[in-house]
Amino acid sequence: MKKSKNSKEIVKKEESKEISLPKTINSEVNLLVFPFFILDKRRRKERTKVEYKEIVKRGNEKIGILWQVTSNSEYGYPGLFDREVHKAIEQIISEILRKNGKVKNPLSLGSLYSLCRRMGISEAAGENYRMIKKALERIRATTIKSVGTFYSKEGKQWVDDNFSLYDRIVFKGKELPNSETADNNYLFLGSWYLQNLNSFYIKPIDYDYFKSLKSKIASRLYEILGVKFYGLRNKKENFICYKYSKLCQLLPVTPHEYISLAKQQLNPGNNELRDTGFISKYDWSENGNKDWLIYYWPGKRAKEEMRRAKIKIIDSRIEEYLLGSKEKVKIFSKKQADLVDKLVKLNVSKVTAEDIIKNNDQEVIEKWIEAIHYANADDKAAYLVKAIRENWQVPEEYLRGEEDKRQKEEQEKAKVSREKLKEEENKRRQEENEKLERIYNSLDSLQQEEIRIEVENRLPDFWKVQLNKEKFKGKTSKLLEAAIEEKKREIIRNWIKEGKIKR
Repeated sequence: MKKSKNSKEIVKKEESKEISLPKTINSEVNLLVFPFFILDKRRRKERTKVEYKEIVKRGNEKIGILWQVTSNSEYGYPGLFDREVHKAIEQIISEILRKNGKVKNPLSLGSLYSLCRRMGISEAAGENYRMIKKALERIRATTIKSVGTFYSKEGKQWVDDNFSLYDRIVFKGKELPNSETADNNYLFLGSWYLQNLNSFYIKPIDYDYFKSLKSKIASRLYEILGVKFYGLRNKKENFICYKYSKLCQLLPVTPHEYISLAKQQLNPGNNELRDTGFISKYDWSENGNKDWLIYYWPGKRAKEEMRRAKIKIIDSRIEEYLLGSKEKVKIFSKKQADLVDKLVKLNVSKVTAEDIIKNNDQEVIEKWIEAIHYANADDKAAYLVKAIRENWQVPEEYLRGEEDKRQKEEQEKAKVSREKLKEEENKRRQEENEKLERIYNSLDSLQQEEIRIEVENRLPDFWKVQLNKEKFKGKTSKLLEAAIEEKKREIIRNWIKEGKIKR
């Protein structure tokens, strides 16, 4: 079919010609996991930014990570056509890597005619040429902000930087950096992107299968799940689980408020992946709140891809998304070993339990081992693993129980503290009384008699009357004796203060 010059629709091929294209292309891992191209045509014009945010644990520290893709206002946000153009670029990159083992700038793209053939669109339509140019310029003008998200394989670090996938595009007939006139179309890849390609931080994509998927959400899930499924190898769990909100950020799509609408949004893509064998099944869990869980089980196609793929580079970043790095054996403390046993009793595999202990905050683990009993989840083991690794908020019922327990502990501590203070005060008084008694006993008889007379004078009238009565009987009560002793100590303190006697 053909469109007018002013049309922005793709002109498709009327007759298919045979072209030798790679059946498998290699895609950079960060770009498979994190979002770049928008899937909704209707929202592309209004989109200026896509973000993925998360709190993760690195070492003993919890940090906020960010992946932010921002468009240029002149070119707009990259969409589905731009995605297809980039897949054509990935074909060229894959061919160069297979042939030379390394990609160098500038990358020769060939003619716009050849790019059209790679994309399966009409080579004779000038409108397609114009759209490809615009797509390349749009991708170049789009920036990525990484705060602890983009992993550099060569540097073995998470990058904090602002960069672009493409640094420069020189179309045929334009001037190259060396002042020569370009005899072809050339692309200069961004330094971080180029570095990871040459470090083989890549994953094979079945390009024929990718193109066959009718749902754009299915093709994007194929990229994400294809990476995540590698993490299931040699593990007891045979599924992966996403929060709906997190998956919406990664696709990216706009999240819905109701689960019925969320299912209408994602299930066509889920069904296509299931029907084509990439996943064997999927399941939704309402999880007692509006951030639902979606479970995915790998199908025959995914398992076959994992068997065929030969991933050369394994590191700490791929451990999260692909195979898992071989770490040195870590000897656990008794407390950590006890936590492993508790997780195993909750039906978490020992391998997963040990991995959780090694890579997550011990306090979070202890808290969730108790809190899992309050969670409304069918598979509590899977829920527990996900909750610890992603540091989810514990259930409100657990928090209320912990608050009640804390208040009781505080009350008990306050009681113990009061009793201790009282005991210390009694001890201090006892020691002081004994000291004052020793001072009194050290006085001569005249001083003691003076104190005795002063005591009787200072007694309240009630006690004076009582004293006279008891003198007559020849016996004093314990209460009266206590009052007399207190007055005696009071006088001795005054004498010490006045200097009449020394300590």
